[in-house]
Amino acid sequence: MASAFPKLPGFVPTQELDKPNFRKVSSNKQDKNREIKQLPNKEYPVPHKQPIQIPSQTGMFNPDYLSTTHAMHLPKNTTNDSEELYQPSWVKMDRHVLRFSGFFKEAVVESALENYRIRKLTIFYYLEDHSISITEPKQENSGVPQGAFLKRQKVLRADGSKTFIIPEDFKINQDIEIFGKTIRLYDCDQYTREFYDGIGQPQEQSFTPQPDFFETKTMTKYIPQKDTVMKDYLEHKLGGGKVTSQKQFLENDRKVLKFYVFSDIEYVLHYYLADDTIEIKEINSANSGRVPFPMMLRRQKLPRKFSLNQPGQTYAEDFIRPQDIQFGQPLIIYNRKFAIQGCDPFTRNYYYEKFNVDFPLGGQEELQMEQRSNIIIPPHNGIGDEQDSLGYIYRLQPKPPKKDFFKWVDNQVNLRFLAMFNTTKPEDKDRVFVITYFLNDDSLLIYEPTVRNSGIPDGKFLEKRKYKNAQNNNEFFSPKDFIVGNEIMINGWKFQLLDCDEFTKKWFAENFK
Repeated sequence: MASAFPKLPGFVPTQELDKPNFRKVSSNKQDKNREIKQLPNKEYPVPHKQPIQIPSQTGMFNPDYLSTTHAMHLPKNTTNDSEELYQPSWVKMDRHVLRFSGFFKEAVVESALENYRIRKLTIFYYLEDHSISITEPKQENSGVPQGAFLKRQKVLRADGSKTFIIPEDFKINQDIEIFGKTIRLYDCDQYTREFYDGIGQPQEQSFTPQPDFFETKTMTKYIPQKDTVMKDYLEHKLGGGKVTSQKQFLENDRKVLKFYVFSDIEYVLHYYLADDTIEIKEINSANSGRVPFPMMLRRQKLPRKFSLNQPGQTYAEDFIRPQDIQFGQPLIIYNRKFAIQGCDPFTRNYYYEKFNVDFPLGGQEELQMEQRSNIIIPPHNGIGDEQDSLGYIYRLQPKPPKKDFFKWVDNQVNLRFLAMFNTTKPEDKDRVFVITYFLNDDSLLIYEPTVRNSGIPDGKFLEKRKYKNAQNNNEFFSPKDFIVGNEIMINGWKFQLLDCDEFTKKWFAENFK
């Protein structure tokens, strides 16, 4: 009997999948294998059909026919009963997937934290061609390459029957072996349950697998509980914290009680009524022989009792209040005694009005640094800014001179003048200069334009800075000194002002009428 099997090179779909070699097989045996193993896929009743996505019919010649999908040659308004009757299995079961959740236990060696790891998997069974794909959800810092666990393919049963796994092999709370991995199924989605109810094989109830050490100790996120007492304690410890009453802050802002206290040396204690905080400052005097250390205690709330308690055990009502500071009684601050010697007039009036207590005045006043009148200011050597150089005379560590910010912002204007040397030297009498006066900081800049074949380098002639007018009691130059036609002396050079630009003329007309 002649075989109807096509004799094409390499086209042998009936070969055994687990066969290690590929020797030639007679046509009779191929026909027998074809009848046994190449059977069509079994069809199952599906719970509900997936809706067909109908593409847009705009621009088509005949809108009564579809342009894509499997039923591309069928009319759009036909009934679905006749279609399903003659549909092949790969069309009827298209986009119908069963989803199971499973896990298997994997041993972990050479680890002091865990002995095994529970690896959870998601199994997809495609009813279209009875293929299987497996994915593993990714876990943060798991140390295991996760994601695609098994590519989509048909999987043989592990019992040696040389048949593929079918939907009846999946049962919750039972094991299934896939390529040597024994996977315990513990859950499935709602569509999968409806599918098995339709074929008369309902699935068992789902259960939660026992977590491993990695999931309980590493992946379990700690949800901190809000501790308002601890938060208030830490905020006050850092010098912050909420004011108990906004009215207290508004009524007592910038009101400070000042006490003179003594503990081995004189100190000044400030009590801020706005937030009930206290600071202690040293009274430094010249040639006292002590290293000046301005702050004895930084500004903070002062507890009545000092002890090494657990964090959060010191509450707001345990801080010192103004009524706790009394004359004649020592004030204990962090186990150190401070004798109160007196207060200032504002503190005395506050105690008399608030508590009807006559708090005595007294204490050593803070010594103010006297202005030294014997400082001899040397003449400026012309290097740098004079105001900047004076900082080294008044202070050992000079501070930069303060600039008039509003003048700098409001006067971003430059006045330009044309000038030339007022001299009889033949090489200099024809030299022309551009003098720029900056109104924001009263500085000057002199620039010499380029003259070809003059032999004189062009460019900047005088650096931009403030210069003094020797003809006006060494006062700094002002716009009044720049009058066209007059002669001015800048840094020892005599210039004759010839002209100015249009903006400068307009500015002088508006400001010097």
